[in-house]
Amino acid sequence: MSVHDPDKNYDVILIDTSIFDGNGLRLEAGLLGKLRQFKKTNIDILLPDVIKNEIQSHLEKKIKVSRSSLEKSINDAGDHLFFDGSALNEAKKLLIDSNEIEQLAHSRLESFVNDTGALEIECNDYVSVGEILGQYFSNKPPFSETGKKKNEFPDAIILLAAEEWAKREEKSILAIAKDKDWKSYCENSLNIDYEEDFTAGLASFNAETAPFAFVENLTKQLEDDLAQSFITQVENGLESALDGFTPDQDAESQFYWEPDGSHGWFESFSFIDDTFRIIESDQEYLVLEAKTEITVGAEGEFSLSVHDSIDKDYVGLGSTSASTEATFESAILITICGDLTEGIDAIEIEQVEVVTPIRTIHFGTLELDYGEYD
Repeated sequence: MSVHDPDKNYDVILIDTSIFDGNGLRLEAGLLGKLRQFKKTNIDILLPDVIKNEIQSHLEKKIKVSRSSLEKSINDAGDHLFFDGSALNEAKKLLIDSNEIEQLAHSRLESFVNDTGALEIECNDYVSVGEILGQYFSNKPPFSETGKKKNEFPDAIILLAAEEWAKREEKSILAIAKDKDWKSYCENSLNIDYEEDFTAGLASFNAETAPFAFVENLTKQLEDDLAQSFITQVENGLESALDGFTPDQDAESQFYWEPDGSHGWFESFSFIDDTFRIIESDQEYLVLEAKTEITVGAEGEFSLSVHDSIDKDYVGLGSTSASTEATFESAILITICGDLTEGIDAIEIEQVEVVTPIRTIHFGTLELDYGEYD
């Protein structure tokens, strides 16, 4: 029986229309929205044209129902909101008469394909009418021996095409569906396993998708100012990385000066953008690269002297110190440990590395410390 094996490494996920319907056709949110994480992985979301057409048809029906409900509500509110001369009439026209509504199902589905990196295939390229009819007359799954077998033709086309595609590509598929005909077919399939629980199916790909899901969640939380714990850990990592660093000294002065040593420390940082690159990862280990702007403080010691034109030598005037702040841009590498599937609060930042640390700091104009000189 070819059922879902949690320990198996699947190459492909195939999601039946029943799962899309069961999740309210909310392509941009919920579990369907989580499919975006597959785009940057080696896992393919297989989207046969039959399933895509079914989804679009179901979306169009749902949009029509929603539009009718909206139109009824607007008409019911007409006496008070959309009377003659109302400034809201333009909004009513935009909502009800917009051509965008007619194209909404298509545009949403195309956005879903782009956002998830779904791999589209034409079933006709992988299965023949003769093969389908052979299954039909032999009562082989997904065709049942009784009932309205004609309703099972789309399932047969999808599954036979997916089977042939997997065979040619040498891929293993996890099919997710709430459909007994899919289940019966997969029981004898060589390349397709069956799972009816969408959440359990997605969990099979956690090891592959966890880093990308983590990054997506991190980006969202940063945008919503909900990642303070993560930011604090990065700050602590930068404080350790930059503690006591010794920059080269630069300055201006009317006197001749020489550097006598310096030390610096971390002050603050900010992400230049919310783009994180995954450098290295496994299920409980992740290295991210991020672009940052870092501010450091520094203190430098300087010896001052003047040139004696008579003795042709330099006469020491004592020393002075100067403090300043400097800001520079650098990529940082953030090493994260913990179970990435548990979210941001469950991880620990083990190390933060500054890729291109500041090398030289300008300490401004140096003046003689008259108190020390006296």
